[in-house]
Amino acid sequence: MLHLKNCLLLGLALVVVACSEPAPQQVRAERLITRKGAVYSLFFPQHLALDIVTTRPNPATQVNQLSVAAAYTNLQTGEPLDLLVYNGVIRQAKATVGFLDGVLTLAGDSCRISQVSQGQCPPLHELEQVSARRGTVLLQELLVFRGRNQRAVGGSLFQRRAIVELTDHRFAVAESASDLLTMHQFAEDLRELGAYNALYLDMGDWDEGWYKTGKQTVKLGHRRTETHRQSNWLVFAAPSSIKAAEPVVPK
Repeated sequence: MLHLKNCLLLGLALVVVACSEPAPQQVRAERLITRKGAVYSLFFPQHLALDIVTTRPNPATQVNQLSVAAAYTNLQTGEPLDLLVYNGVIRQAKATVGFLDGVLTLAGDSCRISQVSQGQCPPLHELEQVSARRGTVLLQELLVFRGRNQRAVGGSLFQRRAIVELTDHRFAVAESASDLLTMHQFAEDLRELGAYNALYLDMGDWDEGWYKTGKQTVKLGHRRTETHRQSNWLVFAAPSSIKAAEPVVPK
């Protein structure tokens, strides 16, 4: 009887320990430093899906584990700029911004960064193919493509952030610690850190983001003054939470 009682107590203790163990970390953060001393944070998804959303992610839920601004926002309409296909719905068949040259395509469990001529977009038949798979296509500024820097020297200085495909084909979000980076230097640093492809993400005053570490939400970005005007976000989310809309092809 005493042995049975001890077994029951041990079982209860194991249950308590199991319940008290922290949930597995779903976004792994790494701090990396370039040869010149530039500091970066890289955020890697752990069994999470990459998605674009147009409704502000709520950090209070367990669905989204990382959220950062993605495409630029139209200041007149408050809508995302050159979000071409969204969850299977073709929003626009032609680019409206004259200087964007990078494409982020999400379809099924695949994520791809590709290149187009500035002001252009993928052919309509490619957008229709992504639409049929209930995917998403957006345009942004291309930083690194096939291991080569795509940005010219010079330009404004800001804190920088990108979605990066590393040479081993892992995807991550990279964010600089410095506020004093040109796009060219940012791309050079990403190449040094192992980027094969990299696409810029909206920053400056639109830089607010966050990621979850256990029960804590860690804010990202330095300025955060235009958070209320953000119109779209790139998220790492639980795969079962991502629901695609019915594909619609405009006539």
